[in-house]
Amino acid sequence: MGAGYSVSDIQVKPGKRTPAAPFTTSTLQQEASRKLGYGVSKTMRVAQQLYENGHITYMRTDSVNLSDTALGDITNTVKGMYGENYHQFRRYKNKNQSAQEAHEAIRPTYMNNSTVENPEWKRLYELIWKRTMASQMADAQLEKTTATIDISTNKEQLTASGEVIKFEGFLKVYREDRDEEDITEDEAAEGMLPPLQVKQQLPLVQMTATERFTRASPRYTEASLVKKLEELGIGRPSTYAPTISTIIKREYVEKEIKKVFPEISVCLL
Repeated sequence: MGAGYSVSDIQVKPGKRTPAAPFTTSTLQQEASRKLGYGVSKTMRVAQQLYENGHITYMRTDSVNLSDTALGDITNTVKGMYGENYHQFRRYKNKNQSAQEAHEAIRPTYMNNSTVENPEWKRLYELIWKRTMASQMADAQLEKTTATIDISTNKEQLTASGEVIKFEGFLKVYREDRDEEDITEDEAAEGMLPPLQVKQQLPLVQMTATERFTRASPRYTEASLVKKLEELGIGRPSTYAPTISTIIKREYVEKEIKKVFPEISVCLL
């Protein structure tokens, strides 16, 4: 018979996650690159078409504010779709001190429209809708769990770390992605865990041994390059896409397509 595995101890700490602010130009470009594999030029082209056809507000903005009319619309939509306990009123402040905030954040014109028919616009519009909805939803309530697992044929123990969702909150609608360099090794090793109990028997489905090494900083993607431009105060929301297009056109960078995910990798020469 093979080894048996059982939970011998569980350490639980409560935690929570808070939703991200509504989209600005730069955060929309970053998230569309991460989630949809869109280059910044494509993101702005589709966003322009959505704006011109009345589906979203102005797409060149560095503001995270929403109008009172929009906040009321989002409140009614969240409560109507998910219930009172999923709503949490929020006003966001911009961390970027140079933000001009002439326009409100990028949002759908009418929140009861959760999608659009045009197949080319559909994915970006739904990304904007989900982010806007999540921004006014309740925190996700989590339990950060560390489980100690005994092995019947060995005195050594295994440890599983992760999170158990007790209340989905905004995660029911949307989860923000992050760039590779922003994720710590501990976070990369953790994931979601199912509910566990002491003495629970665990079937072995798969075991993987992973050796980790210190890695060099990853190459820029279009998303992380936009983020860096914003951090350094280079350009404005209207100039990120043409700036990146120009440096690619002039061959100041090499552009590569990742095989594992349709995202552009940019290597500065």
